[in-house]
Amino acid sequence: MKAVLRGIVSMAFSTIEDQHTQHRVPPKPKTNPEVSRPTTSPPTPVPADEIYRPLSSSDPVPFGAITKVESIVGTSGSSTLEHSLSSITKKEDEVRKEVKLEDLVPDNLTQIKGLDPIAIMGLKKKGIVTFLQIADLTDQEVADIEEDLDLPGCFNRFSWRYQSRQLHLDNN
Repeated sequence: MKAVLRGIVSMAFSTIEDQHTQHRVPPKPKTNPEVSRPTTSPPTPVPADEIYRPLSSSDPVPFGAITKVESIVGTSGSSTLEHSLSSITKKEDEVRKEVKLEDLVPDNLTQIKGLDPIAIMGLKKKGIVTFLQIADLTDQEVADIEEDLDLPGCFNRFSWRYQSRQLHLDNN
């Protein structure tokens, strides 16, 4: 009896397999399709004199184009912008001259990244104790300080003047 049951089960499975194989679609062979790169032609060159050619008098003026530049003349004969800038710089120079070293409140120069304690001591010996003093150093003063303190290129490498300006602005 077991043999008959095994025969029936095996026949059932074989018919099921036959039905599945008849409905199966054979797999497509895998091939990599050739992809052709799109070809684009470069634009034709345009001569520079054609790009920057001046507008003729008959061409319309583009919207927002500046057609005439007028300077506002103040009472002194110079433009007001130049006058105001020169007066501001004069006032700043006067304020700087009036400030004495004894009146300066020293800033914490250790906040400047890259400035080590030995360099801070050297700056203090030279009378530089605030961020604003470091920020206002000229290129010649920077070169002299770098040579005296043996710090070649450190002001530019670590942007000490820029950092000092930012720290001064943050504190005020």
